[in-house]
Amino acid sequence: MIERDQQEKTLEHPDYKGPEVRLCTDGKYRWTCPMNLLKNPSAYITVLKIFGILGGVAFLTINLGPLFRGEFAQIAHELKYWGIAVLVFLAISGVSYLIVAAMYKGKYIVQFTMDEEGILHEQIEEQKKNAKIIGGLVAVAGAASGKPGRLAQGAMVASHTSLSTDFAKVRSIKSYPRLNTIKVNAPLSKNQVYTTPEDYEFVLQYIKSHCPKAK
Repeated sequence: MIERDQQEKTLEHPDYKGPEVRLCTDGKYRWTCPMNLLKNPSAYITVLKIFGILGGVAFLTINLGPLFRGEFAQIAHELKYWGIAVLVFLAISGVSYLIVAAMYKGKYIVQFTMDEEGILHEQIEEQKKNAKIIGGLVAVAGAASGKPGRLAQGAMVASHTSLSTDFAKVRSIKSYPRLNTIKVNAPLSKNQVYTTPEDYEFVLQYIKSHCPKAK
């Protein structure tokens, strides 16, 4: 159904013809890209970076006083427990990622819509159901453990199935050609764009040319 709708909208671009990316009659580029969750760990790495930054900030906040007082022995003692916590987190998050990958049958399938103003990253309808299931499980786990914050987290997971980025607000662009991935970063918005190897360079250059404030 999706493919038929896209074919009806498709208008070949006179300057570019790729295997997936097409310019449609409404002036927007559209393509669907399945990202292999096991071969492309960019989503998992992003999650690790976020929690790593949060953990680092928490550690520094807790040990700021001992650091100024020169109580390095106490800091070293704290590091042991933090190290154990990090290992436990990595083990749990790794297993969780594999479970999520299994639920998505190994592929995270995304539809992209791109024009001169920005880009929309959206899960296909079939996978939105999985996101709701995962969000529900997180919420139930939070309720069972007496942590109301997990309820909100679960609701966020269930509803966060699309992300729109305004090119005018983009501050940095990072390209990963080996993974066919482009990270488009704006304040409070970090989008990841996936393409086929053949379409990668075109999409990257298009994004760069429409983000005047990006590094």
